Amino acid sequence: MTKRETNISDKQVTDSLRDNLLELERETTSEDLFRLAQARNSALSQSGQYRKRFFWPALGTSLASVALILVLINPVETIHPSADISITDIQIDEPLLDLYEDLDFYDWLASAES
Repeated sequence: MTKRETNISDKQVTDSLRDNLLELERETTSEDLFRLAQARNSALSQSGQYRKRFFWPALGTSLASVALILVLINPVETIHPSADISITDIQIDEPLLDLYEDLDFYDWLASAES
């Protein structure tokens, strides 16, 4: 096919489609046009709701991610491990020491009974 034949066939197809659409428009009743207008308006009104439903969770997730990154980069309190811990530096609360001694006694008592 040459370029000229392609242009002619494209023009014929375009004219045919235009004629078909015009004929369809003339045959469409006012009731069908009303229903089409309602469907179009309904679709247009729903398009804004999707953006609103998507916006808040996306915004919340983004802000939570930024907060988590800031906390991980700049922790509130840094922990410095100490390498010089000795047994004498550990302070034991007196009631806890008594409880430990009582547990030791109960363990001895259980082993003595059996």
